[in-house]
Amino acid sequence: MKKKFSFLLLLGIVLISLTTACSKKNSKPKTNPEPSASSLINANFKTSFANGHFTQSLNSDEMNQKSKSEGLFKDKGDVTNLTYTLTQKKKSQTEQMWLTKKDMYLLLEQNKGHWIKNSINADTFDSDQVKERFDPATFKSINKAFANKATVQKKNGNYVVSFDGTDTKLWNAVNPLVIDAMNTPGSQNMQVARLVKSAQLQNLNVTYLIDPTTKKVESITFKARYTAGGKYNFTWNLTYDQLGQHSDLAVPDNIQKDAISAEDIKKAQEEQQQNQK
Repeated sequence: MKKKFSFLLLLGIVLISLTTACSKKNSKPKTNPEPSASSLINANFKTSFANGHFTQSLNSDEMNQKSKSEGLFKDKGDVTNLTYTLTQKKKSQTEQMWLTKKDMYLLLEQNKGHWIKNSINADTFDSDQVKERFDPATFKSINKAFANKATVQKKNGNYVVSFDGTDTKLWNAVNPLVIDAMNTPGSQNMQVARLVKSAQLQNLNVTYLIDPTTKKVESITFKARYTAGGKYNFTWNLTYDQLGQHSDLAVPDNIQKDAISAEDIKKAQEEQQQNQK
């Protein structure tokens, strides 16, 4: 009888242990998988990229050259404010510009504080070279290649979609942005394009910060190290932020009012040449 009682007691303990273990296993909180990179990137990209702020830098020690751009954009770049500085051998030149659908306002150091107004279709200026970097359509191939390689994490309440490595398809998709960075604003140099397309990528980091509630993109960052021409090392950084915060962007009234027409300058120069004959 004692043996039977001992067996039943042991069986009871085993059953209690199993029940407790199952209870603990079932009580573990279920973790929902993170959304896919593609779903986060494409949910509200166009809306997010309607307007914002950007900064860009490009450095090459071998060429003893660096450039920096900063400004604001709206409506696929149809309204753009840009400040561009190029430094070569410790000498810097800065230009400022405003772009609209029809006009360009340019402030150069030699203008002595005067804004010059010209047509957006001026022969020496390619407005698309500036505006394309603010057009969501430019990011179609970038976003596709990025989504295939990116990882998703939740940090500080936001989704961080990121990639860090040397993926060829993503680098090729990003090439147009790099080419624009290597050209001065409004210029297209085919030699620069060939240089970038044949460059050796050392590392590429892409990060999108996305709001988990609205699914809007809050910032986009590109960082790359690459070698062009076999001997020139470049470091490129591009950041879009303050997205959605500049819907009222417009050329200031005083600039529109006081700007000197490039056509008027041209006519004055022609008249002066005629008088000198």
